[in-house]
Amino acid sequence: MSRNSNDGEASTSKVIVMLMLAIAFFGWAFAAAAYAHSEEGWRQASGSNVADPTEVGADERFEDGQGLRRSSKSSLRDFIWNAFSQIPNMFAVIAFNFKHRLWLVILFACLEAGALGLGYAMSKID
Repeated sequence: MSRNSNDGEASTSKVIVMLMLAIAFFGWAFAAAAYAHSEEGWRQASGSNVADPTEVGADERFEDGQGLRRSSKSSLRDFIWNAFSQIPNMFAVIAFNFKHRLWLVILFACLEAGALGLGYAMSKID
């Protein structure tokens, strides 16, 4: 079976596009989380369940490993749900992050540029 060079190029393009979409989604999710945490008080500790830092002893929050796994799954679900629920606030999220979290915008822009550079390098290898 002969394989066209275009098949490899299309496959490389698809991989890079999917990588860039994944980076864009996580960039949006982190930006939305920063906005929701700062502006809406999303997932902030209530104060009653936070351990006293001056108290010596074991931290009771992490005694049960099963509870930790359950908590991390719940946190991931909340993180992803927040990314979708902040879409109507898109302009406020973008403005907030450019004003208060510029480093986050720059970080994900660099990751996108790196993925694009990786795609260029992979196309040259083919």
